[in-house]
Amino acid sequence: MIGVKRAEINGILVEGLNFAGKSTVCRALVARYEQRGVRVDGRHCYITDSPATAELQRLAKQSVVYSPGRPFPDADLLRPFNVYKSSQMLVDSAYAIGCPYAIGGGLMLVQDRHWLTQFGSNEFFTPGEGYLGEEWRTFSAPRFTVQMYLTCSPQERVRRSGDRRGDEHGLNSYYREHLDRLALLDEACLSLIKDDPSWIVVSTDGTTAEETADRLAAAYDALAPTATR
Repeated sequence: MIGVKRAEINGILVEGLNFAGKSTVCRALVARYEQRGVRVDGRHCYITDSPATAELQRLAKQSVVYSPGRPFPDADLLRPFNVYKSSQMLVDSAYAIGCPYAIGGGLMLVQDRHWLTQFGSNEFFTPGEGYLGEEWRTFSAPRFTVQMYLTCSPQERVRRSGDRRGDEHGLNSYYREHLDRLALLDEACLSLIKDDPSWIVVSTDGTTAEETADRLAAAYDALAPTATR
């Protein structure tokens, strides 16, 4: 598409659904690069800080407050959330083109989830409604130096959920209520990248967060600009 730009981000994107181990791995990565003296930030959900991205995040969380007892999948529950989050991805991805984490900007970013799981949620819960189109995914979705999708077995997801207390917002509670069916959404997200060599897919069953972080760091170090190694 003529004139379309995508943000090329110096850093690591870790995607995946609840209890796959994303946040723990991201914290380990940030700590690792800080110890090396690398200028690194860790972020969650969106790349840039702006009134628009923050407000869309607030509205998205608010839209799924009343999730208990809803069936899975439930398009009526997820439709407002998907609208707000997709809008956030459009705004954030445009802002990210000139952000400090863009290639040449001097900062490294470890990103805990961004556009992929949202695209998967759109396709799974509200198919055909086109909040983030295929052309946007192909030409405008940010691309990171390394992109990894973490997955785990349904049994491992159930086990990990029992060790965690509290949920930040209603969508987390909704997923926790339907852990036995969350594998369906996981499969939908995985299907989006199965033939894309820019993604690494890793199962975290039987592995530690440090081992997964080792793999990600090795992949990043092989490709990163010299200044941030």
